[in-house]
Amino acid sequence: MIAGILLVGIIAVTLTGCKHTDSSKKETEKPVITLGSDNYPPYNYLNEDGVPTGIDVELATEAFKRMGYQVDVVQINWEKKKELVESGEIDCIMGCFSMEGRLDDYRWAGPYIASRQVVAVNENSDIYKLSDLEGKNLAVQFTTKPEGIFLNRMDERIPKLENLISLGHRELIYTLEEMRQDGTSLKIIEKYLDDPQKYLEVDDLGY
Repeated sequence: MIAGILLVGIIAVTLTGCKHTDSSKKETEKPVITLGSDNYPPYNYLNEDGVPTGIDVELATEAFKRMGYQVDVVQINWEKKKELVESGEIDCIMGCFSMEGRLDDYRWAGPYIASRQVVAVNENSDIYKLSDLEGKNLAVQFTTKPEGIFLNRMDERIPKLENLISLGHRELIYTLEEMRQDGTSLKIIEKYLDDPQKYLEVDDLGY
């Protein structure tokens, strides 16, 4: 699991035309690592040209460069990540993926980012704290930590829901906007949406 702590700096280098050609040639001769990740802006997504970009892509590119590899980032079905690695179709995975409870499932490189879980609701909702979700409908992303938190209810602060609905990442955003559910458990990164004021955080669980 590529999740190492990285310090990436800006390096100013002056190259002659000849050296640039040599450098490019050496770059293409490096062995290629295939990294699988799902579409999860701003960590990994396709730009206007259909090329993977984002925080994870930049970190992985720099990390593998330092180790002497090129990286080929491919979009995968996140639910099938483990079998894709085990089959050799991809070499590794990288993403917002908690290590807790999964230490024996993968060989980890270590954490590279700290995040927390929040519940987001529309700003005109009558849900102001976690307990207000009692008997409500909540949408979470497939195979994520929030799904486990609300399914298992190991924490006494977790309310009993009417329905817990597991969806894909983009479906969650559309669902919340259409008011099909009362709230959606998303990672704090959803604040980077085009209209960050549209969402309101309720109780911080500390996860």
